[in-house]
Amino acid sequence: MSGFDSFYGNERLISRVKSDISRGKFPVSSIFEGARGCGKRTLARLVAAALSCDSDDAPCMECLMCEKIMRDISPDVKWVVAESGKVQLGVDVIRGVREDAYYAPNDLRAKFYIFPAADTMNIQAQNALLKILEEPPDNVYFLLLCEDADTLLPTIRSRAPRFRLELLPDELIAEKLTLLSPEAAKLRRDDEAAFNAAIKLAYGSLGQAQGFCDPIRAKDCLSAWRAAERFITLLATKRTAADELEFFECATRLVSSKQRDTLSEIYTLILTAVRDMLLSKLARDFRPLFYATCDKAREAASRFPTTRLMSLSELLPEQISDLDRNINLELSMTLTATRAASAPRR
Repeated sequence: MSGFDSFYGNERLISRVKSDISRGKFPVSSIFEGARGCGKRTLARLVAAALSCDSDDAPCMECLMCEKIMRDISPDVKWVVAESGKVQLGVDVIRGVREDAYYAPNDLRAKFYIFPAADTMNIQAQNALLKILEEPPDNVYFLLLCEDADTLLPTIRSRAPRFRLELLPDELIAEKLTLLSPEAAKLRRDDEAAFNAAIKLAYGSLGQAQGFCDPIRAKDCLSAWRAAERFITLLATKRTAADELEFFECATRLVSSKQRDTLSEIYTLILTAVRDMLLSKLARDFRPLFYATCDKAREAASRFPTTRLMSLSELLPEQISDLDRNINLELSMTLTATRAASAPRR
């Protein structure tokens, strides 16, 4: 059985990839685009294995070449990342790639350079990469992974076909998790609310969802989900002195654990709910990410004017960015609560 058969979802894209590889037409440079957790890294490994495997149904996932590639121990599959301590992928790293690419492979037919965050390349780095993409050496492949290919230079995009990956629907994740993971199946039987929260927090990633189904992490997911849900409910409540007090008490409890990642997760959940509510006002049919159904999103949205939802959709990304910059947690939550409470109500 081909390793591609274990890659769930994105059937048309996988069919295209398999066809290109079987016909010897897979591009020397390519862009794998999609949201975090959609499987870009896994697909990049599978492509490298398929282009290196001698099986008629490559990648076979059993030969030594497949095993090395999937375990990230092949010397010919190199992950190109930023230098330690740096956010951007700089020109010096790309110069190193260009120099290394002209050396022959060690034990594969070709060398593979996988950029797991290609959209972090600065302009100088992209221009340096462009030089080798224009005249690549023999037996070398460049796989550029990013969330949004439009952040790359047009000259890069013109030389690298784009493969767009979509996130998996919650229903498929629930189905596959129940079949593949005894731990997830048990969680679904014992605590369906925690199981559903784990899936929602995975945002379409099967691997993430499986990790969240660990009993301890599942409880954390459910706790974050309920905190976000309560925060939204309080935002929608008509303001009395008692409502204001409960709203800010809720905000205080959100930071009581002192965990930055948890607070960022809750902010992201609230933002996702706001996204669902906005879509419910603008579209007849859409895929809700926070709410179980479109009708539930519409019911929640009925308590918010569109202008208020739009204000919240602008506020929350700023607060998530502040957390990434290590802002004080209490200050972050106080600012969020104050600005959210004062957002336009009409």
